Formats: sequence, structure tokens, C-alpha cells
Amino acid sequence: MLEKPSLRFPIINGFLKDSNRFVISNAFIAFLFTQTGPIAILLSAAHLGGLSEKEMITWLFAGYGLGGIITVILSLFYRQPISAAWSLPAAAIVGASLQHLTFPQVIGAYVITGVVITIISLTGIAKKGMAFLPMPIIMGMVAGVFLPFGLKLVSSFVIDPWLSAITIGFFFLFLSGRVSIKYIPPILISAIAGLVIIALRGDFYAVPLDLSIIRPVLYRPDFNINAIIELVLPLTISVIGIHNTQGIAILKSEGYDPPVNVMTLSCGVGSIAMGFLGSVPTCITGPVSAILNSSGSRKSRYVGGVYLGFLLFLSGIFAPVTISLSLMIPTIMIAVLGGLAMFRVILDSFHNAFKGNFTIGAFVAFMVTVSNVTFWNIGSAFWGLMIGLLISLLLEPQDFKKTNGITEKI
Repeated sequence: MLEKPSLRFPIINGFLKDSNRFVISNAFIAFLFTQTGPIAILLSAAHLGGLSEKEMITWLFAGYGLGGIITVILSLFYRQPISAAWSLPAAAIVGASLQHLTFPQVIGAYVITGVVITIISLTGIAKKGMAFLPMPIIMGMVAGVFLPFGLKLVSSFVIDPWLSAITIGFFFLFLSGRVSIKYIPPILISAIAGLVIIALRGDFYAVPLDLSIIRPVLYRPDFNINAIIELVLPLTISVIGIHNTQGIAILKSEGYDPPVNVMTLSCGVGSIAMGFLGSVPTCITGPVSAILNSSGSRKSRYVGGVYLGFLLFLSGIFAPVTISLSLMIPTIMIAVLGGLAMFRVILDSFHNAFKGNFTIGAFVAFMVTVSNVTFWNIGSAFWGLMIGLLISLLLEPQDFKKTNGITEKI
């Protein structure tokens, strides 16, 4: 039921051999991405729910510290860039729920969610579900999720024309090959150029720097039936139906054979552990997985996952410092880097969604996902996937016959 690891020995020699400028820069950009926008969402949800600073810091430690450990283990053992962290949609859901539920009640729902995800992984339902879903429909949903990151590249010119023009211009100039710096990928050059401009203009936000180390706090869950009914289903869907689906689809589109059951099991066990530390459930991250696969040879990209996991673990240990530093970088800079890092992934998503079968279902999945509608506290990515599948079953039954009802290979 659980996939066997593809761990090869010697570990250290192979790891050092596979380390290169591409995977290192991918890890750096992915880490920068995790430390800005997601933390802003965490802080927003925590403030909305009235959490204390100690509770926020513990949440951050669990989400990144334990997530980093899972990332290192999965990436190293399966030789794939697999990234795990706390779920962003789950944070949005919980932020609203904390206005009428206590923190211990929400933590009880976290733990139950982890148990449910663990059971799903051990029964193999997650892998069977992924096998049934046509890959073009999944990639249509993925394209809809990532398109807003690309659109922010355009809107950034209105917000900060000079920063956007120079940062984006450097990226495409070096991407074209007409100008190059040996051993430095275009995205890293863009990041350096943008940060230099921000420093010269003095645009880093003034935030008090807290240099203390985390002191984790374990919480006692309150298994309240109302909290369980309200949160467990949407939290489970946010992990398996939204984030994990994206991460797995990206890995498959890049030619990997992701260990779906093990990844789901890691999210289940991780959600239980994170829950006792006050964090929302664990998931396989879609955008970060996309960044880790944005460049470099497929064989060596797992190294970027290991580096990222190590950086995430350190950011969790030094959570107070992490929060301070992440709030210093202007959000427009992060939006630009996120869009540039996902440029090729967005392009590949469109190509894989509309190149063959299931084009109607893929387009519907894309449109519903882009609409950003929410029903019953469940985001548009899940509904895009479900409605796209339904439309294909109604209008494209012949395509299911062509693929024998299983995921179409890319």
C-alpha cells in the first residue's frame, strides 16, 4: 500500500554531486516565497481569531519546523522535490472559525482531521482518486490556481513601475541567453537586482527584530462536536482536494512518480503533531512545488527540496526572527518573484491541460478555479476540479474510454 523509497547510497556523495546552482536558487526563491505571503496570511488569520503572539509563534514553529523535517525526509528518500508545510486555505477557514470557537476546540478539529487523513492514506483511497482524475482536468485547475501569480507581474507595473521593470527585465534578459552570468540562474539575478533597488531606495519596512529562539508550547485539544462538524471536512478537503492535488499534479507533469499514499500519510501524521502545537493541518504545497521544479535537471531537483526543508526547519526554530524579517520585504517584491518563479510552470500547465483529451473539462476546471468562488468554506480549486470532472463525464465520455478511466499520462 505504501510506496517503497528510492533511496540510493552513498547519500552524501550523491547529494553533493546533484547540488547545483539551479536547485539552490530554486530552494532560495521557494523559501523566500514561504516566508512572506503565507506568513502574512497566518498573521491575518491569527489576528482575526484573536490569537496571542505566543500562539502565533508556536503555530509558525509547527508549520515550518515540522514541515521542514517532512520535506527533507520525503525529498531525500524518494528523490523528488516534495515540499510540505501548513495549509493556506486551512488558515483562512480557521481564522473565521476562531471568532466563535475557542483555540482548544479548533485544535481538537486539527487532530481529528489528521486522523481522518491518516486513515485515507492507509486505505489507498487518495491514490485511487488521483488515478481516476484525468490529468488535463487537474492541470486546468492548477493553471487556474497559478494564473493570479502571473497576472501580478502585469499589475506590478502599476504599483511600482521601476522596481517591476528592472526586476522582470533582468529575468527575461538573462533567460533569453543573450546575456548570462555563469552559475547564476535568471530568477536569482532578478531577486538580487530587486533587493538591491529596495535597499538603495530605503524601502525595507522598519520592523523590530526579535532574535529569540522558539519555546514550543503543547496544547490540550478540546474535542467539541460543533468544531469537528464545522472544520474537519473542509480542512480535509483543503489538504487532499486542493493542495495535495496541485503538488502531485506538478510532480507528475514533470515526469516523477510521486508516492501519493506516503505523502498523504505524512500529511495525516504531520497534522496530528502540528495540531498539538497549534498549527493548521499539513499539506503538500502546490506553489512551492512549482518553484522547486522551475529549473535544473529533473534528476537533481530533490536536492532543492532538501535545502528548502532545512531552511524551513531553521525558520521554525527562529520563528520570532522569521516573522520580523518577513515583514521587512515589500509585498510587491514577493509578488514579482513569485510570478517569475512560476512563469514556466504556468506555461506548462496550460500546455498539458489543453493539448489533447478532456479539453472541455479542463477549461471548465480552469474557469471555475480562476473565479475564486467559495461554497461552504471550500475554495474554488476543489470546485473547479469537481465541476470539470462532471462536465467531462457528461460531454466527453469518449475521452474516458480512450484512457480506460484512469489518469492520462503527460
